[in-house]
Amino acid sequence: MSATIDTAIDRDETTTAPPSPDVTSGPVTTPPPRHRLRRALRVIRTLVVVLILLVAAVAGGTYIVRQRLADRNMVDTGTAVLTAQPITVGSADAAVVTRVRTTERATVTAGELLATITPTVDGSGPHVQELRAPAAGIVTEINVAPGEIARAGEPIVTMYDPAKLAFQVDVPLEKLRKLRLGMTAYVTGPGLPGRIAAKLQKVEPKVDTQPAATPDQLTVVLMPDPAALATVRTLVPGLRFAVVVDITTASGGTPAVNSA
Repeated sequence: MSATIDTAIDRDETTTAPPSPDVTSGPVTTPPPRHRLRRALRVIRTLVVVLILLVAAVAGGTYIVRQRLADRNMVDTGTAVLTAQPITVGSADAAVVTRVRTTERATVTAGELLATITPTVDGSGPHVQELRAPAAGIVTEINVAPGEIARAGEPIVTMYDPAKLAFQVDVPLEKLRKLRLGMTAYVTGPGLPGRIAAKLQKVEPKVDTQPAATPDQLTVVLMPDPAALATVRTLVPGLRFAVVVDITTASGGTPAVNSA
């Protein structure tokens, strides 16, 4: 009876006890080579993305710093007007304009015929005189129409030399103290493909019919850079432009305030 119970217990233990795993027995399974390659590529992609983000962050920070420094080095002088020294063509004596041979915005050469006139004080009768361009330039205005009388010394045709165009901007003394002759300015506005460079040439007293309104301003004259002159020559005097001056240039130049 006892032997039978012992045999049953042994049989039960044999059938119910799970086999203990043997970690040392049997071959070790490793992922296929293709899986290892994909895993490595994922790691590499992650590293590349992280590096790109870091480079972008550094570049963005550097750009912001440079931009802020550049802004500190630029003085916004306000709105400049493109100006030209007028060249007037007229008669020393009163005369009737008999014919105008040019038009506004026409480009003329030196010596080109502009108009014919008949002086009114010539006792010998009608005598037609020719008015010719004293220099090459662009006609801005026909001051006296054909058939009208031009007074002595009155302009009949007004023109300008496009090679002598300049930008003029009225600058308060507070900003003017930061400027020096020879500094580089950057001009943007209508008709320009982008910003162009100009030099701070001189400072003049501000011509104002109401001096009490702006007593602390002087006129800064900016000459276009030779490289930009071809573009500026296509513009019309009177146009307005935005101007900033780089105060890091011409550090040894004459202070603008003292040159007025």
